[in-house]
Amino acid sequence: MLKKLISAALISGILIFLFPLSAQAMQAGLEISAASAVLIEPVTGRVLFEKNKDERRSMASTTKIMTALLAAESGRLEEPFTVTSQMINVEGTSMGLKSGDQVTLSALVYGMMLASGNDAANAAAVFLGGTQSGFAKLMNARAREIGMTGTNFVTPSGLDDDEHYTTAHDMALLAAEAMKNPVFLKAASSLSAQVQIGNPPIKRTYSNHNRLLREYKGANGVKTGFTKKSGRCLVSSAERDGISLIAVTLH
Repeated sequence: MLKKLISAALISGILIFLFPLSAQAMQAGLEISAASAVLIEPVTGRVLFEKNKDERRSMASTTKIMTALLAAESGRLEEPFTVTSQMINVEGTSMGLKSGDQVTLSALVYGMMLASGNDAANAAAVFLGGTQSGFAKLMNARAREIGMTGTNFVTPSGLDDDEHYTTAHDMALLAAEAMKNPVFLKAASSLSAQVQIGNPPIKRTYSNHNRLLREYKGANGVKTGFTKKSGRCLVSSAERDGISLIAVTLH
């Protein structure tokens, strides 16, 4: 059902470009079950569809878009480091990191974007920010640069916190920025990937949780998310015939 709803949003956006219909007219015939949703054209930032786009909501693992983007932009992608117990002291989804493993940020980007590893997000956060709170400052500083005025990051993985929130429109802006980064784009659009982790490092294969990559023509990202508080969240991107669109549904 979620896939169908997002597909409807993406298709409606494409029709707006191709036919002389207003966004309001197209929107009138489109039903979205998500509490908040938005569809944008990422190059211009034009909003093609919206439903409560500026309401603050938790966003679950779509948070990892920001964490992975900061890792991709760090200039330290291939710098090996050792995983500590502090880095992986987190519940939820995992890419299978253990204390003492040798990893790189490059591997962790794939661990976040494909396996949605909370351990990968935490490890990247501690490596780059010293602590989770230190990394949260980096996340929020980057969010301000992007223009995400309704967002506050607390956790690198997206685990629930009362002060961890965003808006559908902010997440669309984040996705548009992240998809400009070639390292991020390659990970977000990969159906599967092999990375090296461990002690000694060995190759492990991960598959992308984003079903749209397999089921929706032109899909090239971005990230799924779920917690009980956040509900099902999805930030998605697709390109057809030279037209790029980004859709976000929260809860």
